[in-house]
Amino acid sequence: MSLEDVAGTKTSVHVGCFTSDYSTYVWRDAQRIPKYSATGGAQSILSNRLSWFFDLRGSSMTIDTACSSSMVALDLGCKSLWNGSSEMAIVGGANLIFSPELNIALSNMGFLSPDGRCFSFDERANGYARGEGFAVLVLKRLSDVGPADSVRAVVRSIATNEDGHTAGGITQPSKDMQAALIRETYQRGGLDMRLTSYFEAHGMLPPELNARITDDFV
Repeated sequence: MSLEDVAGTKTSVHVGCFTSDYSTYVWRDAQRIPKYSATGGAQSILSNRLSWFFDLRGSSMTIDTACSSSMVALDLGCKSLWNGSSEMAIVGGANLIFSPELNIALSNMGFLSPDGRCFSFDERANGYARGEGFAVLVLKRLSDVGPADSVRAVVRSIATNEDGHTAGGITQPSKDMQAALIRETYQRGGLDMRLTSYFEAHGMLPPELNARITDDFV
C-alpha cells in the first residue's frame, strides 16, 4: 500500500505500550530536558504520530493495560472493523528498556526471575524476564481484501475480560477467569477447542497456578 493509497482513509491506530523508560531517561536531568520531549516521549503521541504521518482519519489511541496492552489493542482494532467505525486498522505493540527504574521496582515485588528466564507452565517458574521489540499488524475486513493484499491470518474471534477482586491481591491473576475467557472466545467464533493444535501464551504465574490452568485444558 502506498502513502497515497492510505492518506485520508478512515484507518484507526491502536498501539499497546505501558512503559515510559524513554521519558524517564530524558527527564532525569531537569536542566537538560530536550525541547520536544513532551511530544517525543508522551505515550499518547506514539499512536497519534502514525496517524499524523500517514494522514489517517480513524480513531487513534495508545493502550496501557500492562502486559496485555498490545493484545487489547488488537481487540479494539478488530472491533473497530466489525462495528464499521474504521475501514482499516493498524495495531502495534512497542517496548524498549532504557532505564533501570522499572526493573528495580519489579524486582522489589519479586516479579522478575533471578535467572533472567521465563519458565511458564513449568515447576521451575520463578518470575519472568522482560523483553524488547516492536510488532505491527495491518487489519482489514476479509470482504475488503484486494488481490495485492497478503493475508497472513484470519482473526475468527477475540475477547477480553478482567479478574475482578482476587484474594491474592491486584497482581494475582484468576485461573478461573482466564479459563472462562478462553471458552468464551471459542464460543463467539463457533470454534471447536479440540481442533487447536498450537497456541501462544503469556505466562508469569506461580507454579501452582500454572499447573492448575494447564490441567484444565490438557
